[in-house]
Amino acid sequence: MKFFEIEQKYRLKNPRTVRALLNKAGGKKIREGSESNEFFDHQGFFRSQKVALRLRRHGNGPAVLTLKGPRLKSRFTKRLEIETSVDYQAAKALLSFLGCERVMQYRKKRESYRLGRALVTLDFLPAFGWFLEIEARPREIARVAGQLGVGPADREPRSYLQMMFHWKH
Repeated sequence: MKFFEIEQKYRLKNPRTVRALLNKAGGKKIREGSESNEFFDHQGFFRSQKVALRLRRHGNGPAVLTLKGPRLKSRFTKRLEIETSVDYQAAKALLSFLGCERVMQYRKKRESYRLGRALVTLDFLPAFGWFLEIEARPREIARVAGQLGVGPADREPRSYLQMMFHWKH
């Protein structure tokens, strides 16, 4: 099992171009649809530790509970990430019983692709626009970014949660 995530997020001006480049490079779509993301905290503890506790659900399908640790020093975004599939209602009841409260929620449209060893996602957030995320080893992230026509000037350093908190406060 891997418990570290290495990824890079890029702002996109034209998702159609990226889709065409993904297709040309042999990318295979593995999922598409609406996604709900709910973040929980216990009296500000997780936020003070720069930790995120997220319950994610694709449509009305299965849910995934994720704990993301603080960012580590790395060329790309690297952090501890522990995920497990859960029953959505049971996970919400468990979090509530433990004293966690939902502190943020957002929906996005997500398309996920497999391109070689990389997981590539195209995300649309209504208030923020289109983003591309590439999750892989650093060398693979750089290679795929080049294939898809994005570079350092397109990088988005903030997580979606950071963008949401900045926007709401």
